[in-house]
Amino acid sequence: MKKGIVVVVIAALFLIGLVMIPIIKIEEVPIIKVKAEVTVTDGKPAVEIVNVEQDAVNPLKSPRDSSTAGFPSVDALAIINNTKVSYWAAEGYHGNGTYDFVLGFPRGAIPRQGDMVKVIVKVVDEKARTLVRDKKVIIWE
Repeated sequence: MKKGIVVVVIAALFLIGLVMIPIIKIEEVPIIKVKAEVTVTDGKPAVEIVNVEQDAVNPLKSPRDSSTAGFPSVDALAIINNTKVSYWAAEGYHGNGTYDFVLGFPRGAIPRQGDMVKVIVKVVDEKARTLVRDKKVIIWE
């Protein structure tokens, strides 16, 4: 008798859980996807931001810290209203090519609708000196 009640209670909890999962929605967090092209002519790099796209993802899929890539590298970051800064993203520099970044934001630096967001991508040498950079400004929607 007791085993039957326990089984019924467990089954009821399981069914309630299945019903509640779609109802409980995890709030997504904002990210910025950045695509930049680096071209090298006569040993000198040039960088151009090709695409900047705002998006939202599950918090578990968002960057939660700055990159630990070494130098030389191609770096990206976003500055919100000239005050708050996103996490830093970086990829090792390998010359010509496309570099893709996903920029996440710390809790206190979340962009809101109408905020000015400046995205900066730069190529830095082995001593962390900026060789070239490009920037693009978007208004957060």
